[in-house]
Amino acid sequence: MSATEKFQLYVYDGDFGLPSVNVECLQTLLLTTIAKVPVQVKTLNTIKNCTLYSAPCFVHKNISFKSFTDTVLYLKTLNYDLDRQLNAKQKILEFVAWIDQRNCNEFTRIWYCKALPMPFNIIHTNKFKEKATNLIESLYPNDSDIEVIKDYLATVATECLSSLSTRLGSLNYFFGNSPSTLDITIYSYLAPLMKLPFPSNSISNLAAMWPNLVAFVKRIDTKYFPNLPKESKYIKKEETNKPNDDEVSYVAISILTFSAMSLVLGFAISKGFISSSMF
Repeated sequence: MSATEKFQLYVYDGDFGLPSVNVECLQTLLLTTIAKVPVQVKTLNTIKNCTLYSAPCFVHKNISFKSFTDTVLYLKTLNYDLDRQLNAKQKILEFVAWIDQRNCNEFTRIWYCKALPMPFNIIHTNKFKEKATNLIESLYPNDSDIEVIKDYLATVATECLSSLSTRLGSLNYFFGNSPSTLDITIYSYLAPLMKLPFPSNSISNLAAMWPNLVAFVKRIDTKYFPNLPKESKYIKKEETNKPNDDEVSYVAISILTFSAMSLVLGFAISKGFISSSMF
């Protein structure tokens, strides 16, 4: 492959044993790794990269693709297709770690501010915060009582993780022994949920209730990202070692798991694993 044909992927940096802390970057990284795309990965940690690129940004032959979905479609045209056996289905890509005020102020915003150069650390954190706020307001336009929303989301989060666990069962991946883009998407939501040290850290305890989901994440880590350091690059241990909240970060959990749950249900219903009459 000539220099002009090289694949390049620009992403936010990884930390805490994750190749990237950003969900869509994580999806694209795992996609290119599983599909064995010979890609050169570059992080947005310089002023030049932050000025010229967003993340994720997959570049090939002077063409850029700025979303996981667009990258999947383009790679399929080059015969990098993980879903040859599956029908095309709608993919839902959402993420948020910004709504829980303590998580946002004490972890997420701090991490991005340290990982990105000025002034892009402020620009990007404000962009993510606004996107997450708009998402929650669109999901619950008629609810102003945050406690009511939290109670509902706590139930939804538990049901989502339980359904994911039931669908996976004893399989290595959601459709057998080979990962698909569905596995990539679910991993990209579950792995941050389990690994990132949110101050409202009951998240990891909640996810640990389903051992097969924990094993699913570890399986992908071991096979595709075996050498990633577990320690943080940007935040010292004492900075994250703050008093715990008894309260689960309901919003963060639910948005992370809601998307993955929607994917599983969509595939399961279309394949006949679950009857739509159940809903």
